Parts: sequence; C-alpha cells; structure tokens
Amino acid sequence: MPKRVGACTNSTIKAIGTRFSVKLVEPKQGEPGEGTSVELGDGVYGISYEYEPAVGRSRLGDKVMTCLASIPKICPKGDSRGTFDTTTNLRTQESWTLPDSQHMCGGA
Repeated sequence: MPKRVGACTNSTIKAIGTRFSVKLVEPKQGEPGEGTSVELGDGVYGISYEYEPAVGRSRLGDKVMTCLASIPKICPKGDSRGTFDTTTNLRTQESWTLPDSQHMCGGA
C-alpha cells in the first residue's frame, strides 16, 4: 500500500462489489444503482456512490498498479479517511481514482 503521494505499488484485485453487496452489477439506465467497491490484495480499498465502468470490466485476480493520489491535509487526530488512489488494471489498461471511504475525514 503506497504511503506517500505519487508512490505506486503492484497488486491484484481481491474483491469487486457495490457499496452494499459482494457482486457489482451495472445499473439499468435511469436507475441510481448501488455504487462500486474494489479491494486490492495489498489492502487498498476504493469506493464510489457511482457505478465505475473500469472496475466493472475488471476481474478478480487481475494485476493492477495503484498509486496514492492524495491525502487529506486537515483531519481530526486518528481519522485517516479520505485518501484517493489511482489504480490501473494492467490487463484492460483502464484506470480509476477512488477514495478509501464513503466519507472524508471528520465526516459522518
């Protein structure tokens, strides 16, 4: 898991789902859907309220490169939520940037 902005590591996709379930399903047109979640083998976790097509085209076990894109600057002590990682699937060559939590540090 990258520790400083710009640092990258190689990993694999461990789990793909929605915010509420372990199976990612593309929502029907006009429906809100349940968002997207993705977990990598090195512990990096990404989540979105939206369906992320690049994650949807990924498969468990795909090799990826993930880079720490940002770290929040002003957070309560002990609240480390709100980092963003950019992950590139090395099989599909598609990338996504997601936060590690549904809420940023200091939030709900």
